[in-house]
Amino acid sequence: MILPAALFGVMMTVGMELTRRDFRDLVAAPKGFLIGSAVQLTMFPAIAILVLWLVPLPVATAVGLAIVAACPSGGFSNVLTLLGRGDLALSISLTTMSSVLAILTLPLVLSFALSVADVGAASGGAVSIPLGPTLTQLFAVVLLPVAIGMWARATHPAWVQRNIDRAQQGAQYALYGVVVLLAIQDWQPFSEGIESAMPLAAVMFALSAGGGFFISSMFLTRAQAFTVAIETGTRNVGLSTLVAISVLDRVDWAAFGAVYIAPASLLGFAAALAHRRAIKMDRKRAAERGGQKGRSSSGM
Repeated sequence: MILPAALFGVMMTVGMELTRRDFRDLVAAPKGFLIGSAVQLTMFPAIAILVLWLVPLPVATAVGLAIVAACPSGGFSNVLTLLGRGDLALSISLTTMSSVLAILTLPLVLSFALSVADVGAASGGAVSIPLGPTLTQLFAVVLLPVAIGMWARATHPAWVQRNIDRAQQGAQYALYGVVVLLAIQDWQPFSEGIESAMPLAAVMFALSAGGGFFISSMFLTRAQAFTVAIETGTRNVGLSTLVAISVLDRVDWAAFGAVYIAPASLLGFAAALAHRRAIKMDRKRAAERGGQKGRSSSGM
């Protein structure tokens, strides 16, 4: 019960960030949200399915990758977006909407990815997704807490505004702490897949975030493209752990999601710092151009 409770808290803080104004802004300027959603929902799963089709992986790693690919973006993406000076409103909207849509997309993407991976023979039988329990879990730990968070924001806006940062930090620390405790408690099944999972996790983040930035930068501003890239590469590892352990009843299949935290966090921080530096350089060049124009005008 501890893992669903921790994930419930994280998703409630996601809902607490969403207001009616966000919906009005999306209706008024839907381009960033629509393009971002399309990239976010398709890029990571498409790369994962291609990897599962082409690369022979250990069963636990293959199933773990399929689960992570089926999950929405994680709340940590909002932190990275804020650090990198991206479009925070767009980040919150994409995180929330992908989480809400997960009740539909997760079972579909996971079933298709597992069929591509063809892990049935190696795992001792076909890996099936129990639709009823999966939808029940998703409703309980995704839709319900997001709705409660939105209700809290609408009815107690001042309290939420004062406490949302602490609530987000506490919920994230609790969730990651639970994942670490699960790994320690069942270290043997977790450790078996770490060697192959760690480099693959780094590659998946780099490819998905890089691809998300490349495609979205053709249509959006750089700040929005950076935001979409972070949203695409960051996954809800708490939800992936819950699906592996509570729905599929396999601890070893949760290893890839738990391992994904480390390279995604490190590479995400590096991308955020690089984007901040690029913004600073742009401002410096703009100031230099402005100074040159001023000197030219005064000389005339």
